[in-house]
Amino acid sequence: MSAIEAVSFRNQAGQTLFGTLHRPARARAGLPAVLLLSPGVKMRVGPGRLYVPLTEMLCDEGYTVLRFDFFGLGDSEGDLAEKMLPDVYNHIEVGRYVDDTLAAIEWLTSKGFKRFVLGGLCGAAITALLAAQREPRVDGLLSLGMTVTLASNAATPGKYMSGAQLDEMRGLYLRKLFNPRAWWNFLTFRSDYSVMWHSMLRVIRKPAPKPVAASPEATVPPEQRGNANPLFPPAYFAFLRRGGHALMLFSEKDRLYSEYEEKFVQPYAASLKEVAAQIETHLVPNANHVLSLHEWRREMVDKSRGWLERRYPAGAT
Repeated sequence: MSAIEAVSFRNQAGQTLFGTLHRPARARAGLPAVLLLSPGVKMRVGPGRLYVPLTEMLCDEGYTVLRFDFFGLGDSEGDLAEKMLPDVYNHIEVGRYVDDTLAAIEWLTSKGFKRFVLGGLCGAAITALLAAQREPRVDGLLSLGMTVTLASNAATPGKYMSGAQLDEMRGLYLRKLFNPRAWWNFLTFRSDYSVMWHSMLRVIRKPAPKPVAASPEATVPPEQRGNANPLFPPAYFAFLRRGGHALMLFSEKDRLYSEYEEKFVQPYAASLKEVAAQIETHLVPNANHVLSLHEWRREMVDKSRGWLERRYPAGAT
């Protein structure tokens, strides 16, 4: 069995961060340590204990795993000043917890580790990437539902929804045409008119083809950027171009997948060809954002194991 230890260390602001260190029963020499980062405003176990089976698999494969709470979350010190949740998410998406992640890397370095894999769900994934951009010892990114947009303009979500999301919403509205309660909500101003309008607009006005950026540094027109996170493309390409590898795992029923495809993959298709060999992408069929069913989590764990075996094969250093 793996050894489990409650640990703590300080971040750059002097706040104490608390976490759990899992050491494998049979450690493999030369493997990187894995940091599973807190997603959104959740604690270090993840939503519905999502990180528990992932941690168990990692330890079985010989990896040391650290899960810890960022400042202001869970057991760690600090407070969140924002009053609105979208503002918290927005600050996470632009790097609020990068310094905490780097502090965790330094703490693990003091324990003898020289390489690292960073990962986690949603906000944890973008935090992992932004930290990897600044820390060359990170050579693996285990991304679960990467968010490539900002949580701004939350009052008018229809403006920035992906085409796939809008098509799905339009189908939902059409199915409600003969629902009296839906009409009551519409007439009493309880419907989301922004989403409704933009979803119907796609039928009236065919979307213009998206231009393909020649390089990650190329300027994508504002109408194509929308609420895309401007920090994501340069961080992603910097990480890959220095030799990093990424597993990009998404859930089919999660809006984050269509946003990733439409707001990043399509505009940067030419540049992605240069680093395609370093990216593995997997879509879990029918799964929701937090992979709440057992079979979805099992597939996530299995795909993560397979990626790690290819990335860090037995006998390699």
